[in-house]
Amino acid sequence: MTAPNARLPVAEVSAVRHHAGVNDGEPIASRPDFDAAVEAFLLSIVKPSRRPEPRTAARLVSVEEQRIRSHGVMVSAWRLGADPAVLLIHGWEDNHSLWSPLIDSLADRGRSVIALDMPAHGFSDGERGLNPEAIDAVQAVSTALGPVDAVVAHSSGAGVAAMAIMEGLPAGRAVLIAPPLRGDDRFLRYAKRLGVPEDVAAAARAIYNERLGRDRAAMDLRTALPTLDVNLLLVHSTDDERMPFVDSQEVVALCPRADLFAVHGLAHRKTARDPEVVTHIADFVTI
Repeated sequence: MTAPNARLPVAEVSAVRHHAGVNDGEPIASRPDFDAAVEAFLLSIVKPSRRPEPRTAARLVSVEEQRIRSHGVMVSAWRLGADPAVLLIHGWEDNHSLWSPLIDSLADRGRSVIALDMPAHGFSDGERGLNPEAIDAVQAVSTALGPVDAVVAHSSGAGVAAMAIMEGLPAGRAVLIAPPLRGDDRFLRYAKRLGVPEDVAAAARAIYNERLGRDRAAMDLRTALPTLDVNLLLVHSTDDERMPFVDSQEVVALCPRADLFAVHGLAHRKTARDPEVVTHIADFVTI
């Protein structure tokens, strides 16, 4: 799974650096506020910035919003159609409205759709938006609103989708758009960006992995994809500024039932809404 790419507001960065004692020569491990530093850094990773006014996909405006409990918070989800559905999973600091063009295309083809806002995103409750909250939310929604026979996910949602499939989500087809396939340590990468000491990042990683659970923490998307028993489509723009295109090229070559649909000039988020991409995905999950 990958850490968010968005930068924290200046005030929050200052708070994390203050708790971490960045400007103090005393070793951080000996400071009484070490635990506070770790928790502040961890929160900076798992707490997304919400859009001021969540948006509803146009095709879902007249559809009843379902409120489904997961991890003690209420997750918002929508189901369009009564047949086995395509489950749509957005990425970090986004919401289900990302899928508006795809929802329209699938509905026009008679395909049922399930869309959700991940915890701490959109209309859903909560403050923590990464795992285990994200995976458990997908499992709760698919259980409540299923059956599901295909899944489409964008960015960090791709890791959530893969883990959900590994844990039993019955999807025969999966589309992963701009998946996070980097193998580096996301906690150290984020700490370097914020100027936080490595021992704080290491402690935060240990807490996060304990909350996540051993099996989930050990999952690496790059090595997991070749093991999935699904027909797989990776979609990636060659100029993606967040997730390197070459990663998808390398991984798809290892997957016995995978194809790569390469596009150009769409960067990271626009790829999921591009008309050609939408048509290609709709064709793939409608076969």
